[in-house]
Amino acid sequence: MRILHFSDTHLGFQAFDVVNDAGINAREQDVYDAFEKVVAQQRVFGHAAGERELSGAAAFRLYETYGFPIELTEELAGRQGLALDHGGVAAAFAEHQQRSRQGGTARFRGGLAERRPETTRLHTATHLLHAALRQVLGPHVEQRGSNITAERLRFDFAHPQRLSDAELRAVEVLVNAQIARDLPVSSAEMSLVEARDAGAIGLFGERYGERVLVYAIGDFSREICGGPHVARTAELGRFHVVKDEAVGAGVRRIRAVLEPAAGKGDA
Repeated sequence: MRILHFSDTHLGFQAFDVVNDAGINAREQDVYDAFEKVVAQQRVFGHAAGERELSGAAAFRLYETYGFPIELTEELAGRQGLALDHGGVAAAFAEHQQRSRQGGTARFRGGLAERRPETTRLHTATHLLHAALRQVLGPHVEQRGSNITAERLRFDFAHPQRLSDAELRAVEVLVNAQIARDLPVSSAEMSLVEARDAGAIGLFGERYGERVLVYAIGDFSREICGGPHVARTAELGRFHVVKDEAVGAGVRRIRAVLEPAAGKGDA
C-alpha cells in the first residue's frame, strides 16, 4: 500500500498518520468511507471501452463537502482503477463560480448580506480574524467561505482539527489587541502580481481581474478585497468568538460577534 500523507494544507486538507500494508488507521478509513459514499451517489460511468472515469461532479462534491484536494481524489480513484475527468472538474468549478456570481448579485464582496455600519465593522473584523488564525494556527489557514449579517460574522477556513480553548483564546486576544492599537485601514489598487508580491491574501478559487483592490489593516493584515471597511480598528469594539465547529473534513467554522467596548483602548 502506498502511504497517503498530505502535509501541505494549501488546499485545505491535512491528513494521515503513517500506515503500512497491514492496515489503515481510523482517520484514513473515514476518508475512504467518504470517498466511497460520494462515488456511490454520483455513480461512475464507463466513457470508453475498457475505461472508467470518476466524474468531475463527483470530484467537486468531494472537495466542496469534505474538503478533499483534487490530488487526493485522483489518488483514491486510481486505487480503484478509475481515471479522473479533469475537464469535468474544471467545468464543475467554473459552474460553481458562475452560480455564486449570479446568486450573489445582492451581496457585497466578503460575504456581506447588506452594506450597513454593523456589517462593515464585522467585515473588517473578519480580516483581523483571518490574520490572527494564521498567526496562531499556521499559514495553512485559508478562507473557505464567509457570511456576515448585522448581528454576527461566520468565517470558514482550512484547518484539520478542532481548536483548543487556548487557541481560541489566543485568537480573541490577538484580534482585540489590534483593535486596541487603533490601526488605520487603507486600500490601494494594484496588479494581481503586485498584490501577491506584497503578501496580500486572496480567496481560494477566486478568479481575479488584472487589477485588484488590496486592503491593509496597519501592519497586521493585507487582503485582496472589494470592501467596505471601517477607517480605523478602534471603531470595532470588543471581538468575541461565539462558536467553533466543523463543516467538513479539514474545514472549520467560527462564529463571532462585536460587543461594545468598555472603553477606548480596552483589550
